[in-house]
Amino acid sequence: MTETTASSAALDEIRSYFDGKADAYDDVDAQPYWVLSDELLWTALSEFVLNRLPEGFRFLDAGGGTGRWTHRFATARPDSSGVLYDLTPAMFGHAKKKAESHGYADRLVCREGDLAEVGEALADERFDLVFNFHNVLGFVDSPPRTIEALAGLLKPGGLLVSFVPSRWHAAWFNLTLAQTGEAERSLEGRGRFTDTMPDMHLFTPDQLREMHEAAGLDVELVSGFPVLLYPGYQETQLHGSTHALADLLGDRSTFDRVLAMERSLLGRTDTVGRGNNLFVLASRPGN
Repeated sequence: MTETTASSAALDEIRSYFDGKADAYDDVDAQPYWVLSDELLWTALSEFVLNRLPEGFRFLDAGGGTGRWTHRFATARPDSSGVLYDLTPAMFGHAKKKAESHGYADRLVCREGDLAEVGEALADERFDLVFNFHNVLGFVDSPPRTIEALAGLLKPGGLLVSFVPSRWHAAWFNLTLAQTGEAERSLEGRGRFTDTMPDMHLFTPDQLREMHEAAGLDVELVSGFPVLLYPGYQETQLHGSTHALADLLGDRSTFDRVLAMERSLLGRTDTVGRGNNLFVLASRPGN
């Protein structure tokens, strides 16, 4: 790999991985654990991000896939418009269908591209909000360069939100599967959760803070969630749920109680290391 872009073989592996998942990717919405995680992420966005965005704000969904989070922003804020940028047309084809069926196709542009080149590809655009969620930053060749490029696309005062895989969680997860070697690799910052997924970067809270600050951003919050429940192996697949999690979260009243406990911990820095995923909110200086 070069410093600026992943090798063609690595890109082909990532495209192939997501091509194979595209048609069923949104089925994760039926898995109770990810419903919980999504509700927490949306709560964090509602509390820390949405109320700071101006009327008519522009967003960039970096590595947006099937547009699950573009859809949330576009429907919650009908004044918004934006760009979904993704490596895999098979994935963002579903985002286009969502936009058409929910009436915001005129407010969304889907662009194909490698995030290593996003700064050049969107050089003439500026955004009030840029976000990358779940494994996106893990799959780029150089996370610091990608953060720098995304930061450069922000308007003064604009917000960058990253939600990324935790190194500590990956090590724990692999140990539960008796994959000691993968756990050791995770602690070094590279790894994976299953043998069918591409290798990826894994992050620590301090590392994320340093990367965002090095890109000239003011880091306002580093958090992590969920912190009280972790996914099992079945949650790494598109279908099915770990029995214990399905039993616990399948009951609505229990789900609501767990969600309330998790929400009470959002934004607390003393729980960040327990987060399944790590949440970073940073802003570009200026007005």
